[in-house]
Amino acid sequence: MDDETVGLPGDGGASSVAGVGRADIHLHTNLGDGWISPARLVQTATDRQLAVIAVTDHDHVEGARRVEELLARRNSPVQMITGVEVSTRQGHLLGLFVEKAPRPLRPVEESIDAIKEQGGLVVVPHPLGALVPSLSRRKIDALLTAGYEIDGIEIYNPSPANASRRDAVRAANEEWGLAEIGASDAHFWQHVGAGYTRFAGSTPDDLRRAILDRTGRAGGQEQRPARLNPAAYVAQCAWSWFVDPPRRMIRRRRASRSEHQVRRG
Repeated sequence: MDDETVGLPGDGGASSVAGVGRADIHLHTNLGDGWISPARLVQTATDRQLAVIAVTDHDHVEGARRVEELLARRNSPVQMITGVEVSTRQGHLLGLFVEKAPRPLRPVEESIDAIKEQGGLVVVPHPLGALVPSLSRRKIDALLTAGYEIDGIEIYNPSPANASRRDAVRAANEEWGLAEIGASDAHFWQHVGAGYTRFAGSTPDDLRRAILDRTGRAGGQEQRPARLNPAAYVAQCAWSWFVDPPRRMIRRRRASRSEHQVRRG
């Protein structure tokens, strides 16, 4: 995939056809463990005519805030959802339409509650995956049985984290009935838009309605994601393992000090 627009099947690359928009709601920046600068993300999402994006760095919203600022400054037609990928004890979880990141490394049940308390939506990323911390089928079954509200599940995630489990996830969702989500899980700018969710409309509110009404559809299967030099993946993994975790720890300590100061008045 190059810098040309990623399109819907048969639409010639347009951002919407008969009122159908495309959203990529699982994206990582270099303020987290991705290699995409906020500026490059804004440019690529604009070039590829995505209607809506969500930045979902791990356990913080700084990347999302920066991208939001740039979109406003450049008057881009792309609209923004603040999101976060939460590191829970049982696997990763996406929170969309949030104001702040829930505390990491808590039980997934507490993370769901923390997202819902903000009026956010809960999406399971790379479900059943083995390469990164992911919720298992048994855990998703248990959460739904216990009444925890999960809004959507990634049916199409083109990253290695989920590709081998795609058929199993789709089969399981016939029972679960969760909203179909397609998303790129992009850590490199070349992969932005390689997976997306098709929905009626073009705004974050339209996307939210589509998720809640279960009317969105996962897209991206019709194209192969860009193949990068293996060295790029090795470097990104090293960044994810050795550079990003200390930064996350510093952020958590800073947030903890701020909360302590607020409590002390």
